[in-house]
Amino acid sequence: MLLRTETTDDRSAIRELTVLAFADPEGHTEPGEAALLDDLFGCEEYLEGFSVVAEVDGSIVGHVIATRGWVDGDIPLLGLGPVSVAPEHQGRGIGGALLNEIRDRATAAGERAIVLLGHTGYYPRFGYVPAIPAGLLPSDMSWGDRFMALALDGHTLPTGKFRYAAPFGV
Repeated sequence: MLLRTETTDDRSAIRELTVLAFADPEGHTEPGEAALLDDLFGCEEYLEGFSVVAEVDGSIVGHVIATRGWVDGDIPLLGLGPVSVAPEHQGRGIGGALLNEIRDRATAAGERAIVLLGHTGYYPRFGYVPAIPAGLLPSDMSWGDRFMALALDGHTLPTGKFRYAAPFGV
């Protein structure tokens, strides 16, 4: 598996992968994550180097993106997501490799923390903890423990209200 920064030429394959990864079991509607990605690639909070693909045999089988978010409008953090892995490649460590790559890139760039909204049975194995008990608050308190954060390189999590990149709408 090769992990590398996405290029604009990869975006149609990334979008297709995301549609498959988040597909409605009934297949009636396109998942919102695909449109979200389109908007994230074009927003001012997009950060070059924090959109990573996983390739196997020359095909893109995974993708993760982190964009700029803010605590109380002035403390920069990374907002992670979506994370996509092709259904036929799930359960093979690709998602974990992508999460570790983003963590390593964020640490090298001097970022304080990464925030995400995700599955409480998956992300804690990568060090993510519920953010609300630490005083880092989501824009929607109903997210509860699914709103998680990972402090990086000895930083503590800031307190205050986190706001994702504009395309998230929250």
